[in-house]
Amino acid sequence: MEKINVLLYLSFNFFVYGIIGWGIENIYCYLCNGYFQKDGFLHLPFKPMYAIAMSLLVLINDSTAYNKYILIIICFLVPTLIEYITGVIMKVYFNKDYWDYSKLKFNIQGIICLKFSIYWTVLTYIGVKYFQANIIDRLYLDLGYYWQVLCPIIFIILLVDDLLSIKKFNLKVDI
Repeated sequence: MEKINVLLYLSFNFFVYGIIGWGIENIYCYLCNGYFQKDGFLHLPFKPMYAIAMSLLVLINDSTAYNKYILIIICFLVPTLIEYITGVIMKVYFNKDYWDYSKLKFNIQGIICLKFSIYWTVLTYIGVKYFQANIIDRLYLDLGYYWQVLCPIIFIILLVDDLLSIKKFNLKVDI
């Protein structure tokens, strides 16, 4: 695959999984609490943690021939590390705790915990092995031509949302 096609394919996965992640979090919040999430970092319905984790996992899965047990371990490690890094960044730079696992067993700094790492493992494994091949790849093939036009537009919209979101926290960062 050409480099430009790989970038378009990865960006497609990034945006699709960022939106799916937003949906998963809102459904989970509603089922557990009886209401949808009230607060998020971005204004748009997009969760970068899911976008980054799934894009990396799709890339790893597509470019290697790991057996399913190695893939399961990778599906455990990648989302857990991304959740931890994101949690630290949110606490240190934005003084925000969007989740708190401190009351759950086997947690690290309340940012990650075994229970949710297992959830992410199951969800990402199903996503990479089944959802990606049967739905996302087919959708990309159907929309690939249009995606070449939509990708830069959506990227700019997401970039503006990122900048506005960072600005609302009054960081000492020039934007």
